[in-house]
Amino acid sequence: MSSATIANWVRAGRLHPLYRGVFAYGHRALSREGNWIAAVLAAGDGAALGGLSSALLHEITRWREREIEVIVPKQRRAQAGFRLRTCRNLDPRDLTVVKGIAVTTVARTLVDLTEVMEADELAFAIHEAVYRNRFDLDATVAAMKRANGRRRIKVLEGALRIHLSGSSGSRSRLERRFRQLIVGAGLPQPRINVIINGFEVDAYWPGLCVEIDGPGHRRARTQADDRIRDAALRAAGYTVIRFTEDDVDFRPEKVLAEIAAQELPARVAG
Repeated sequence: MSSATIANWVRAGRLHPLYRGVFAYGHRALSREGNWIAAVLAAGDGAALGGLSSALLHEITRWREREIEVIVPKQRRAQAGFRLRTCRNLDPRDLTVVKGIAVTTVARTLVDLTEVMEADELAFAIHEAVYRNRFDLDATVAAMKRANGRRRIKVLEGALRIHLSGSSGSRSRLERRFRQLIVGAGLPQPRINVIINGFEVDAYWPGLCVEIDGPGHRRARTQADDRIRDAALRAAGYTVIRFTEDDVDFRPEKVLAEIAAQELPARVAG
């Protein structure tokens, strides 16, 4: 299309400018995928969706993106509406296409998520990737090697250890706050979100199961399910302790005292 035709279509409301050289046809009400495609197109040749945006496209996180993230192989002029990240040694093996959108692979995305996630949170992204049959350990290790020199690559190493221990990592910020409380107090670290006697337990030390209840546990049906699982675990010989969100946030001394009273084993459980 000529510049004159584009200008006429914009005036007529058939085209709506989004970025330099990128327009929406008919209306601006794009889907999330449409906004991702527009940002990648605007970033130019070799661009791909990256970081948290990539994790959302791959469906391996529940976090929300503050802005669209796009990775590019060389310096590009920034535009309002998305964030550019330059990677001059971006390997073709770290790129793929999902739903017609150029995007970093799951393996490379896990590497990039080390910039915003801790090991237990990243372990949950791995758990989600496994659930969706999108995780490849060998590919992840290879992507880590190609990212040699990344400042926080040890975060992914820790996430892999958590995953291989049988834990699915932290699903929520509440679970993360609980884990930070335990670690900060110098207590042995629990395994997070592991299966014990057929039940998934929020935090586990040998013989001790701890549940951290968020707002969803106020529902009568959920409370009934909680009573059943607690009774079953206690009958199997486990100690079960429950804490509320308010306990973790406003009564941390109570939480630590109750856990310390269980005489946890000296070795780290996970």
